[in-house]
Amino acid sequence: MDCYIIDAIRTPRGRGKQGGSLHTTTSVDMLKQLLLCIKSRQPHVTSASDCIIGCVMPVGEQGANIAKAALLAAEYPYAVCGMQINRFCSSGLDAIALAASKIASGQSQLMLAGGVESMSRVPMLSDGGAIMVDPQITYSEQIVPQGISADLIASLNNYNINSLNQIALTSHQRAAQATQTGAFKHSIIPITNALGQVLLNHDENIRPDTTLDGLNQLKPSFKAIGQMGGFAQSCLQKYPELEELSYYHTAGNSSALADGAGLVFLASKQACQTLNLAPKARILGYQTAALDPTIMLTAPKDACQALLKRLNLSIDDIDVIELNEAFASVVLYFIEHMNVDPNRINIHGGAIAMGHPLGATGAIILGTAVDLLIERNQRYGLVSLCTAGGMSMAMVIENMERK
Repeated sequence: MDCYIIDAIRTPRGRGKQGGSLHTTTSVDMLKQLLLCIKSRQPHVTSASDCIIGCVMPVGEQGANIAKAALLAAEYPYAVCGMQINRFCSSGLDAIALAASKIASGQSQLMLAGGVESMSRVPMLSDGGAIMVDPQITYSEQIVPQGISADLIASLNNYNINSLNQIALTSHQRAAQATQTGAFKHSIIPITNALGQVLLNHDENIRPDTTLDGLNQLKPSFKAIGQMGGFAQSCLQKYPELEELSYYHTAGNSSALADGAGLVFLASKQACQTLNLAPKARILGYQTAALDPTIMLTAPKDACQALLKRLNLSIDDIDVIELNEAFASVVLYFIEHMNVDPNRINIHGGAIAMGHPLGATGAIILGTAVDLLIERNQRYGLVSLCTAGGMSMAMVIENMERK
């Protein structure tokens, strides 16, 4: 049974710091505003059986099933259930895949899914967690901070600072151009305060004036922790072919901290016919993969290759690729090992420019892929994210509005 994307909306991505425009907005309120908006655009959404939301730091105000809390805040019928899940950075896309599975299996006809994260209000590592803090796991598996993993990828593949910063520059240039031309106008929902005043209506992290020279002057972000924390030594023990770890990732070529949320409305073929819903895209399949948790960030290649093989597609069949820009080396590694044209990846920029609100990004970039396919009248889109622990998620969609 097929699963269709009927609508996909998102908040703007605010700076994930106290001075960010969305810092005064809770995650529940971001989701509430998206739920209200999609209800006004798609009245049948209130008949959904469930709403699955990804969130990476599910503690404090983001804990205790934020999905159901937001549904209640948005005054959805009590019959709409809510669930909160966490697979680190792919949580938003995993939530959509889980919802799609319920539809494809015939268990549900209408579903809501997406993700949310307020990194300014609930900082990274707020939840602790054994995979990050339990010595029995971190020492034995040589788990290191993701920035160190990014530098490890660059070191093993001989990426230099210029190539990494070019990825970052391109991200800002594309994101600035997309914003200027209104490429996100169909999916971005301005976030307002209690008085109805607009707090943010555009992605706040983009720096249109970014230059390669300016990026090259930034200092490495992970050198001190790599040397003093012993993480560099862990990498060299795990990868003895490497003589030393090069520190090339900076604040300029790493994903920016962000606040944001994304929401997708899904339906079965039967529901589309019965309720006269117009699908934007069809979900063809999804795939997880997991590798060494030290290098951590290379698994998108494996998830995408396995998924494409199962769908009897090649990377050349894919028109639009949305790969989360966790770090510049993640993008370079994918381009090189998937042998893909860089002009098909992150056409409107990525997380280096616009930010990575952890649990929300998967849902956000899926919506971007849908809009790009429709805008360009192309057929297939591929969405993938790397996550902590060496995991990855990938999904392929097909444009249903293609002429």
